[in-house]
Amino acid sequence: MKKMIHTLLFSSLFVFFLFNTFGSSASALPFIKEGPSSNKKEFGSYMEGVTQDVNNLAPNVSTGISILFAIMFLIGVIKMSYSLVTKTGMILKGSTGVLIGVPIFVICLRLLSIIAFTTTGPGVTLLASDLMLLLIEIGFFAAIGMVLIGLLMKLFHKFLDHPEYARWSKRLFIGAGSLSLLTAIMPVVLRSI
Repeated sequence: MKKMIHTLLFSSLFVFFLFNTFGSSASALPFIKEGPSSNKKEFGSYMEGVTQDVNNLAPNVSTGISILFAIMFLIGVIKMSYSLVTKTGMILKGSTGVLIGVPIFVICLRLLSIIAFTTTGPGVTLLASDLMLLLIEIGFFAAIGMVLIGLLMKLFHKFLDHPEYARWSKRLFIGAGSLSLLTAIMPVVLRSI
């Protein structure tokens, strides 16, 4: 119930903020010119006007979204301090999620907007192949890291003779092998589809 009230409050504040920031103008007949020559507009010229309006609103929308995320982050900080003082675990968990999620979402939003506005039609295939190569390299380097950590766990097992270190090293070796196998096979399978 509390989450629903918070969600309703945040969404109503967001809608109120959007309407107050950007205003709204409505036209009953958007395809018809007003004035002495009331000929119908062509769809292309109408779309150019809409595109121009969207481009004019882009800085305001970006600023509004940044302000909204800053407010969410500050609310997360306030909830975090409240939960640390009152030792409330549920509020601590929620505020931690907000404090971790907001910066990640902002970074993803910025990256997606950069990619969306700088990528052309032929560049999409190059972007997809570059992303696949990046994931392949990450997979192989992660497998190498897992093998190195597994060797370290094996060394701890030899020194301390603790069975958990042997189990962890065995799991890391199996994970590294399966990750390197999947990283080697999956690009070939995906390209053949």
